Amino acid sequence: MNYAWQAVLAARKKHWGLDCIHFVKGDNPSPYMEVSMEDLNLPAPEGEEIAVNPLYRFGAIFAPLFNENVDGMEATRDLFLDICMHYIVELDLREGLSKEDYYYSILLQDFTKGVYGEGARERFSLFDSEEQKRIVPAYLHLLKSGNYLEEYRKVITSLYEDAFLYESQERPMEVLVYLGVKEEKKEQEKAAFLRELFLPM
Repeated sequence: MNYAWQAVLAARKKHWGLDCIHFVKGDNPSPYMEVSMEDLNLPAPEGEEIAVNPLYRFGAIFAPLFNENVDGMEATRDLFLDICMHYIVELDLREGLSKEDYYYSILLQDFTKGVYGEGARERFSLFDSEEQKRIVPAYLHLLKSGNYLEEYRKVITSLYEDAFLYESQERPMEVLVYLGVKEEKKEQEKAAFLRELFLPM
């Protein structure tokens, strides 16, 4: 773990948001790494406080501010470092982000915050993170293409490996779906969410 953004990604796996993380100047930082960790084998930061070497990438900017020979305003300098590192990490994480990735992140936030309704938020939370990563891009593609049935078929077959979909010959608007899972309350709620999200009234 060399860079601050790598530490933040590792922290996210522990479900820590960026707003929970506090960047501080390392006591004895390595000149070869941005993140100052005593145990280099740790896969993620142990606490929400991440020690960094501010001179690793931005020495020209931070060197005058963190001169060891200058005393005073320690709290202000610590706060400034935390704010700057949050901004830098946000830029690092967005580097190379495509327009579709940006829309994807907005849709994911909308589902988790309940923008589509409290019922949709609760049902969306029934899916694990890997399943959510399949649903949101499919829904984004649906918004672009408008092909409801095809996107519904794709998302169902990607989430349920034993799923089958049949279009009724007698009723043109009827689709028969077999998911291949036990009929439990949770699975019923998940199926209802997908049906309401991907299929028109």
